[in-house]
Amino acid sequence: MKHNYRTPLFLRPSAHALTVLVVLLAGGCPGPLANITIQFNVGGDPTPVASNGEAVFVSTVIFDSIPGKVGSHAPTITAFPDGELLVAWYSYAGPGELAGSAIYLSRRLPGADWEPPVLHVDRPEGDGNPVLYSEGDTVWLFQAVVPGGWSTARIEFQQSADRGRTWSAPRGIDGPLGSNVRYPPVRLADRTLLLPAYDDLLTRALFFESSEGDRWSLRSILTTARPHQCLQPALVALRDGRLLAVMRNSGRGWLWVTASDDGGRTWAPAADSGFPNPASAADFLRLASGNLVLVYNDSDTVRRPLSVAISGDEGRTWHRPRVLVDGDGDYAYPAAAQTPDGLIQVVYSHNREHIGHVVLNEAWIVGR
Repeated sequence: MKHNYRTPLFLRPSAHALTVLVVLLAGGCPGPLANITIQFNVGGDPTPVASNGEAVFVSTVIFDSIPGKVGSHAPTITAFPDGELLVAWYSYAGPGELAGSAIYLSRRLPGADWEPPVLHVDRPEGDGNPVLYSEGDTVWLFQAVVPGGWSTARIEFQQSADRGRTWSAPRGIDGPLGSNVRYPPVRLADRTLLLPAYDDLLTRALFFESSEGDRWSLRSILTTARPHQCLQPALVALRDGRLLAVMRNSGRGWLWVTASDDGGRTWAPAADSGFPNPASAADFLRLASGNLVLVYNDSDTVRRPLSVAISGDEGRTWHRPRVLVDGDGDYAYPAAAQTPDGLIQVVYSHNREHIGHVVLNEAWIVGR
């Protein structure tokens, strides 16, 4: 595989050798690997991206601070059919990132400013990594419940039929010890919802399935070799029904990429994507135009700058990235959604002090 931006790393993944006891406690063995050729970031001239109108780029913050909290992190965003936005994140009292952690929500109605943060859940256990996903007026909120460090996490979810104004009681998702979430599910062609997740205990990717979003079961597990272990997958469905996922690399340096041609039951051996990354989450989104965008930290050592790249050919070639935000501190854990007007909405954590929001369009990404 060629790489656009740097020298490739010739590292091949392999399954971890685990004891029988650990395998049983952690939810079973990884599934078989698929024989799929991954055509991703192969180099050469990028396929042109058509874009109409003037470039749009606006940068703001959703809030500056929350009383009693020293940090805010891991934002997530969803867009409703009229352009209303809902954002969630977790804030914590410190000194650790799970001490006094709670999940907050903020809403932006079309043409209005962001509403003040509203506390969503604050329980004795740690609350972290909320993930929003919506279809019509129905919205899901997935989160990690963390009783004793990330390696003890489990996933719970709630549903709302009124855009997150009222919620169902939390329900658990059965998975390995350490199960955690970062990015939303994708509705497949057969109407299955596939939720990308990960295991903070054994540092591997997990994929959960559901028909209606009310009951979830583990569909597959993907592992990579130490020290470059995969976690926090972000998922897109391609036009031909195949799936692509990019994943954080716990060993730093670059993002993983993998693919599935059977709805996420089996995955190709993960490969170096060619995109640098400092062991930080990266979001992956299919736009209404069919183009793909990747929002990530374009560095192999630090969580800045936060950049965006676009592909007009299902991820095979990419236009050179553009910087969304840069400066002192970290700009990390991006999440992206698209509103019906075609604008791309990106939220991120700035130095864990506040949650930033960038609005842009495809014309801006390609420099028009």
